[in-house]
Amino acid sequence: MSRYKQVVQLHLRNKYTWFYVPWIILGVNFLINFIIGTALNTGETMNTGSITSIFIYTFVAGTITIKETFPFALGLSIRRKDYVLGTILTAFLVNAISALLLTLFSVLEEATDGWGVQMSLFKVGFLSDVSVIGMLGIYLILLLNMYFFGFAISSIHRRFGSTGMYAFFTALFLIGTVGTYSLTHLGLWGGIFGWLVQHYMALFWWMLPLLAVYLSATYSLLRRAAV
Repeated sequence: MSRYKQVVQLHLRNKYTWFYVPWIILGVNFLINFIIGTALNTGETMNTGSITSIFIYTFVAGTITIKETFPFALGLSIRRKDYVLGTILTAFLVNAISALLLTLFSVLEEATDGWGVQMSLFKVGFLSDVSVIGMLGIYLILLLNMYFFGFAISSIHRRFGSTGMYAFFTALFLIGTVGTYSLTHLGLWGGIFGWLVQHYMALFWWMLPLLAVYLSATYSLLRRAAV
């Protein structure tokens, strides 16, 4: 058996983390908002924003993957390269299923007028004009970016420990602070938001190169990381 396939099997043994927990969280959010929508019955669309829970969970799942499986995989004499490849394949398969389900539920939500209570949970308002295929692609890109961003952060901790994490978040904070101040001082926020409103679809596709950055950084760090 190929080593990277062995990694896929290693990951998928934990079905709760990969499959059940995110959809339980989203299901509970759906149930709570459905009850609220039924009780209120205002006749207006209720935008819940609860779909963000699955993206946040996907990020968290990415941060804990290395801790849960990396040492065990190396203990099975799996190469670090195969570990990364197997994790990429696992993440793609799982998040493709999630993206497909999110797209299906968004179509059903629109067809049932918000599940009969005008509730907007799966259908994101500014994506209302996007085709079904486009929506599937956007959900998949977002999920993969969230997962591999968390995966990359976790690889920093595995390689450099707490010191690396402090340095990373300090640098991130400084860049954010300086960037925010500069944009405010130059009065560029209005132009940026205006561009985003007109070209938000391009923003999603520009997330694809980010995946390559996350994965390259992760592989480089894990090659030298201690078990």
